[in-house]
Amino acid sequence: MDDAVWIKGTRLREAREAAHLRLADVAGGIMSPGNLSRIERHERYRLPLSAMASLGRRLGLVLGNDLDSQVWARAAGGTAIDLLSQWRFSEALSVLRLRDAVVTSEDPVTELQAQILGAWARTRCGQPARPDVLHDLGMQARERGAPRQAVWAGVLEAELHDHAGDGDRALAMFRDTIKEADRAGTAVDILCARAAGARHYLKREEFTRGLASLHDIAGDADPTPGYGQARVLHARGLLSAQAGLLQDAVEALHGAARAAAEIRNYRMAGTVERDLAGVYDRLGETEKADATLVRAASLFTQAGDSHDAAAMISNALRRHIVSRAARGIAGRESAG
Repeated sequence: MDDAVWIKGTRLREAREAAHLRLADVAGGIMSPGNLSRIERHERYRLPLSAMASLGRRLGLVLGNDLDSQVWARAAGGTAIDLLSQWRFSEALSVLRLRDAVVTSEDPVTELQAQILGAWARTRCGQPARPDVLHDLGMQARERGAPRQAVWAGVLEAELHDHAGDGDRALAMFRDTIKEADRAGTAVDILCARAAGARHYLKREEFTRGLASLHDIAGDADPTPGYGQARVLHARGLLSAQAGLLQDAVEALHGAARAAAEIRNYRMAGTVERDLAGVYDRLGETEKADATLVRAASLFTQAGDSHDAAAMISNALRRHIVSRAARGIAGRESAG
């Protein structure tokens, strides 16, 4: 038998229920559903690590073969980051519930990261979050030498101030966080911080300043598609469109949709395609706009969002009917 570890059975139950999975869905081939039910009723239970790893994978955790109790929480954090980059927010919350399911010595930075990621996921699920809590988490991250996590907390805190209507405070925070990302963050941190700040300028209708904030970004020339690149290109496309630079907007939005699709963020890719259709419409290229809406519908379907997919198809059909009617009227007037 492999090494046994102490686990929190109640955490397994919370994660399973949050993922809307039955006992049989998780236990099948690993143990009986009744045995899993018994484990879930215990605050502490001793279980072979291999069995716990199998249960974790069924609950969405990405785990390698070389597993020990010390890497469990880090694996939960890494899986959550991947899910968040795909805008799978409720799944990220489910995975984060597993971070302390294996009882081991606590890593303060890993726990801080989990709290910040959890706040990010909750806000995207429409749940409330407090900027003062994010501020405290960011301060703790700096004190513990975790600059990346401090940047994440700073971006989210700024967004919360922005949503609350405190635009000036949000702008100051975005500027400070961007400087912190430029100084100590990775390329994706820099890109995401700049993109979030640019979206704030978009909201303030300061389009030229927003575009200027996206120039000369470290890591922007990296040809590898990723979440940061998709965020920056999407923001650039929206700002360009509002500034009247429609061809620039088309180029940026094409790149954003491609980058989002390559990281399997189909919801984001669909959102970008929908925005691109609006730009084509302004250019008078109605056939391209319709085709782009159909692509958006397909991407929303891949993301499991049937409501938005149906809206895209409905919009494309309405546009097609109106366009045909307009051509028919023009033809009759010409004949007359």
